[in-house]
Amino acid sequence: MGKIKEKSAQGRNHSTKEINKGHVSINWGRQGGVILSYLVVLIGFYGIIANIIMVDAYGNWISYLDPRIDGRILIWPYTTYLQTYFLPILLLFLISFILTYKEDIPLYGIKASLWLIPSIIIEGFVFYWMMFGLSLEPFVLQFGTGEGYLNILILFLITITGSFSGMKIKQLLSRRKK
Repeated sequence: MGKIKEKSAQGRNHSTKEINKGHVSINWGRQGGVILSYLVVLIGFYGIIANIIMVDAYGNWISYLDPRIDGRILIWPYTTYLQTYFLPILLLFLISFILTYKEDIPLYGIKASLWLIPSIIIEGFVFYWMMFGLSLEPFVLQFGTGEGYLNILILFLITITGSFSGMKIKQLLSRRKK
């Protein structure tokens, strides 16, 4: 009986690589949270914009081909923040806050949060191409105009503010615990 207990206790000390030799094992504790956060931002960011901007006063869905809808809102989402009650900003801020707050090393969370910016920009390009056809106009709007760089700056500032807030709140709470 003593040998069985020793064997089972030793078995628990093996690393994941030793147990799953030849198989890829992913620790979903950290990566799963990051992937889930990215999905929430990617679906929610433009989802909020679409569900508020593309509905008229009577609750009817407006087609993206309607002249009232400007395709530039997919490339410059900052133009819709006032109409969407700043909900996309709040979503991006909270996800950046959470990504940094949950990390033991804040720089990992800041780095994960900063990767949200290119993914939001790429998603805007993809949606633009799906709706209006493949063209170079998104590149011109994003990188050839001041509004495009303003959009990148606003996304960067929201993300950094959320990340630093998460880092400072965690530091404050850890100091209070001690």
